[in-house]
Amino acid sequence: MLIRQIFTLIAIFTIATPFSVALGEGEGEGEGEGATLRITVENLKNDRGQLVIAIFASKEDYLKKPVGEAAVGIREDLTGETEFTDLPAGNYAVAVYHDKNGNGDLDTFLMIPREDYGFSNDARSPFGPPSFKAATVELGAGEDVHITIRSK
Repeated sequence: MLIRQIFTLIAIFTIATPFSVALGEGEGEGEGEGATLRITVENLKNDRGQLVIAIFASKEDYLKKPVGEAAVGIREDLTGETEFTDLPAGNYAVAVYHDKNGNGDLDTFLMIPREDYGFSNDARSPFGPPSFKAATVELGAGEDVHITIRSK
């Protein structure tokens, strides 16, 4: 039930921008560049539906309150890609799932996901989602970081 609740929270967010999401608040302009996090998801089994991608900026908000989210179409080569721009320097974790039927939920059976999912660093945990620490990606000011997540 916990994993369904977590991914249901991710899935219910309003998804507005499929390819690039700017997150900067406009504060401190000129004092430093925002970072860019480019995310590629691979190892998808088909091109039905969409990918739902969410990024989290703290352990407290992890899998509860993303700082950015996107719905991404799946390409012919069975990958999907998006980027989040103007991110403040810091630690982030990424969660993604393949919403094959487009219903906005991570479908489960007996609390086991029936749709593919993944986390940054390809982090895994035997029971439930991996920790924020295990999925953390560090972004420096002005950095352009590209990560690849293999869906499982």
